[in-house]
Amino acid sequence: MTLESTWSLPDDHPCLPGHFPGQPIVPGVVLLAEVARLARREFGLGDGAFSWQRIKFLAPVKPNQVVTVRLDGNADRFAFHISGAQGATIARGQARHGPLA
Repeated sequence: MTLESTWSLPDDHPCLPGHFPGQPIVPGVVLLAEVARLARREFGLGDGAFSWQRIKFLAPVKPNQVVTVRLDGNADRFAFHISGAQGATIARGQARHGPLA
C-alpha cells in the first residue's frame, strides 16, 4: 500500500527560533514526527514507539516549504520518502511500529 500526504511547518512554529536563529530549518525529529503521525492515522496504529532504520536526511526543509510524505508498506513495516519540489529527495528511511528490542 502506498500513501501520500503534503505537509508544511508554519514559520511561527516554536521549534524554529532555536534551529537555527536567523536561518531556520525544520528539525529532522519534526519530520519524523510527521511520518509517525501519518502512519498512525493511515495504518490505524495506536500509541507506542517506532523503530526507525536506515534514515537519511539529504536536504534541509525551510519553514512553509511544502513537502510530500510517502509511505510504502503496511502497519507492520513501511518505508518513507519525503520529497520537495520536482520530487527532490529530502529524507528517506524505514520504520516499524512496536517494541524496540
